[in-house]
Amino acid sequence: MVRPREFELEEVSEGLLNAFWLRGFARTSIPDLTAATGLLPGSLYAAFGSKEDMFRVAVERYVAQLRAAISNGVRGLAGVQDVLDTVVRLTASDPERRGCLILNTIPESSSLSAPTRRQLQSGLRAMRRFVRDRLREAQDDVGTSVDLDPLAALVFAAAVAIRVLGRAGLDRRLLQDIADGATAAVRRALEHG
Repeated sequence: MVRPREFELEEVSEGLLNAFWLRGFARTSIPDLTAATGLLPGSLYAAFGSKEDMFRVAVERYVAQLRAAISNGVRGLAGVQDVLDTVVRLTASDPERRGCLILNTIPESSSLSAPTRRQLQSGLRAMRRFVRDRLREAQDDVGTSVDLDPLAALVFAAAVAIRVLGRAGLDRRLLQDIADGATAAVRRALEHG
């Protein structure tokens, strides 16, 4: 007879996320994961499978939390600014300055399985699509026609820079300047398109 799970899946998933986000995939040990979740190794493996499966649960949770934080219904150019402002706020308010789980994992991704690498790439593509959607709305609002791909790349690069430089401990003012500069560049491109 299979024993029912005796833990709260949301709490355990959050524990997995925090452990991997703080240490990265390779440096996170099973004892780290048991400490973060309160589960014994056998329970962790039974519930989630391998360490890499646990990591995928963490990535899924991270992407869902990020999507929820930036999806507040603000449209167009104000939506672009809001996305970048949110990235600044999330980065600067994190006392651990952990940066972005996905970006942090890139240097070690060659040791991960193809499905995990695809999941990481999917998370990055989702962010770019979200930004591009806000840019398309901004373009419609202004009534111009410009190539949105370079603008989406600029905003995406600004978000990446904010996360990486924030993780390096740079101050919030610089992070906000990056956000404001990217938004100003997008505004100029749309108005003069």
